[in-house]
Amino acid sequence: MKQSGRYAVIFIAAMALWNTIIIKPLKILSVFFHELGHSLMAVIFGNGIAGFRIYFNESGYARTLPKDWFSAFIIANGGYLGSVLFALLILKLKKTQARKYILGACAILLLGMSIAYGDSFFTVIYAAIFAGFVIIIYMLRNDRINDWATDIIGVVCAVYAVYDTFVDTILLEINRKIGLIPGWGAARPATDAVQLEMMTKVPAVVWGVIWFIIACCAVYSTMLGGKKRSSGSRSRRTAA
Repeated sequence: MKQSGRYAVIFIAAMALWNTIIIKPLKILSVFFHELGHSLMAVIFGNGIAGFRIYFNESGYARTLPKDWFSAFIIANGGYLGSVLFALLILKLKKTQARKYILGACAILLLGMSIAYGDSFFTVIYAAIFAGFVIIIYMLRNDRINDWATDIIGVVCAVYAVYDTFVDTILLEINRKIGLIPGWGAARPATDAVQLEMMTKVPAVVWGVIWFIIACCAVYSTMLGGKKRSSGSRSRRTAA
């Protein structure tokens, strides 16, 4: 099966099972990547992190330590963009010699961060279960299973990151203005977009749109861009 066809199969299956317990672990993994995005930016541009936590209801937070306005701005942007970029990095590395080590690296990163900075029992347990899942895959010594598992994680986490950006920033803020769904967003949560609005005076919905556009372009480039470049290369070789 061609890579684009595999992505399509995974996407369709994920949509069909979207609100089931089967997809939930992957949604939580995307939240994990979201908080890791904040944490990484805090380590690079701020004074590190004090801890982070994820919940079974697909929410979470990172207690970051910014040192100035600029670092706080970068850290706030690191969540939604970080989650989709982590997922797409998995898909990019899958096409390299590093593909056999992707799942192991993810397991080590998640488990190490959870043990060092996890603020809840669930955070550590989830990372441990994910690591156990990866160990089982490696014990099977089957490249096809490893490839499918890597693609499933990358595609579903990327899709969820885009979905989460659209729903929890753009739609939430629009609903607050027009009240289409009573009660949703009435008590305004302190989302990343809201924090950026407070820092920059730019409406939260604008930040949501910016993230959504960047995420969609990144997903398109990673999942479909390579196919077009490959087709172009074949055409040039044929013409030659």
